Amino acid sequence: MNTEEITLFIERNLTNFSVNSTGWNDLIRGLLYEFAMAGWNKEHRVFGKEKFGELRCYTYSEDETLNNKLKKIKDKYSELSVKTCEICSGEGKIRTIDSWQTTLCLNHFLEQQPVIEIDDKQNVRRNHKTVLNIKNIVKAEVEYDLQKLWLYTKEYDDFEERKYFSWQEPNYYLLLKMIPRSLFPKGKQNEISLLFQSLNDCEICGYKAVHQRNCLRCHHESWNPSGYFIQDYGEKSNYIKECQMDIFLDEDDYEKYFKYDQSFEKSPDHQILFTSDDLREYEKFLF
Repeated sequence: MNTEEITLFIERNLTNFSVNSTGWNDLIRGLLYEFAMAGWNKEHRVFGKEKFGELRCYTYSEDETLNNKLKKIKDKYSELSVKTCEICSGEGKIRTIDSWQTTLCLNHFLEQQPVIEIDDKQNVRRNHKTVLNIKNIVKAEVEYDLQKLWLYTKEYDDFEERKYFSWQEPNYYLLLKMIPRSLFPKGKQNEISLLFQSLNDCEICGYKAVHQRNCLRCHHESWNPSGYFIQDYGEKSNYIKECQMDIFLDEDDYEKYFKYDQSFEKSPDHQILFTSDDLREYEKFLF
């Protein structure tokens, strides 16, 4: 088969793939090359896109044998795409940013994730850019579960003027705690105060962040000596140990992102229950 023809086919169809960046270009080139070698008519265009953090390719041939070959090729490169950063082509994994799934390496994931910073002058920054000053807030609103926050620096309900923050951002609860209660609706003022007054130490992560049996820092549920807890773990120490190992392994890179969080105090008496032998056995079980 003519190498130059294949090269032209690949480069001509590369732009038919709607993807977020150039990190998958080599994957797309590989897919198109294998299409050509499988017998795809090089005069026909090939289209694809990124969807839910995965490379998708949309093709059809009336030749059933060719279709079967193409499906195997498409499945191969879809599987490779969810392990490849869309930006740099390094090792990546599917992550969620602003409710959108995308495949990124750790560095590009952290670059795109917002981090709330509050300095000693009460300037609130996101990714090193000042978005408002707490002293200038005139109105604050929260979601019913206190996990979303809208702040206004003008006295009218201008949608474009309000700033939105989420519990999924490091230092969200620190920000929530620092805003004067009087700026919130009366029905929420006491609820917010009670949240911070009632926090308990988490035996899993060690932060004083347990609210209504759930940890606001590590998001694990407190031990309950009944139901699936007893059925799955037998005793409390086994449950705490497994949760702590999950935090240590940090498969979703949550801890790497939340290392910036200063919302909660760490208990000086917190204990790590697992040993290095426990961790090795657990890794064998998982991987």
